[in-house]
Formats: sequence, C-alpha cells, structure tokens
Amino acid sequence: MAKAFAAATNQDAQVFYSCDTRGRGRSRVELKGIAAEAAWSIPVKEAEDLGGKVPYIPGMPVFCTDNIATELGISKGCQGTLVRVKYVERGGRKYAVSAAVDFAGYHSPDPMAEHPNRVVAVLIAPVSISAAAEVFRVPM
Repeated sequence: MAKAFAAATNQDAQVFYSCDTRGRGRSRVELKGIAAEAAWSIPVKEAEDLGGKVPYIPGMPVFCTDNIATELGISKGCQGTLVRVKYVERGGRKYAVSAAVDFAGYHSPDPMAEHPNRVVAVLIAPVSISAAAEVFRVPM
C-alpha cells in the first residue's frame, strides 16, 4: 500500500528501520547484527513491541494507536497526515527519529502557531545514534 501511495504522489517509498532494544535500565542494549536483522524480518502483527521496518511517505494518512493526549484531541483511532520525518543514517540504513503529523482534531494552545494542527512525535527511545561525525541523543 505504501509503494502505491508513493507512486501515486510521485515520491520515493523510503523505508525506515527501528532501533530495537532488549533489557531494562542500565542493562538495556540495542539489538545489532543477526538479532536486529531477525527483528526487522518479523511480520508487523507478530512483532509485538518491535518496530521493524516502516515506510514513511509525506502526505500519507496515519492513525494514532494510543491515547496520547485525549484532552488535546490526540487519541487512539484519530487520523492524521504525515508531514515529514527526521532521521539519522547509520550503516546505510535510515532510522526515523521524529515525525511531524497534522491531526485535524488537535488544536495548538498557542494562538500564534504556524501550523495549529501539527504534532511532532519522538519515534525512538533514548539511544545514541551516530551519523556522520555527530552524535544525536534523543530526549525522552
């Protein structure tokens, strides 16, 4: 479906990889090598909490899967439109760091907001990802 959407909107279908981890607290480690490849190959419905590989294409419809902020109109099942994805590249793979989504039901409390329906979501847990010569630390 993502490939068809990309073709219909004359865009490249870009695939982003998850940065999956195992363990908790200080013993938390990122899956790498064969373990990461195995996690990425699990079908989405069987993956439970593993992110796998996901196509993100600007303009594509997205759905909120959790009650993030019901008081702000961002709840399970509400539909939005993906605006952009920020990512880092490591080992030839793209890892999505954040996504901007317009939700019609959300209205920014800032009356001067340039995009009053836009929400920016952090997509990965706080893991250091090196790209080029910089290290990005994703806030919680």
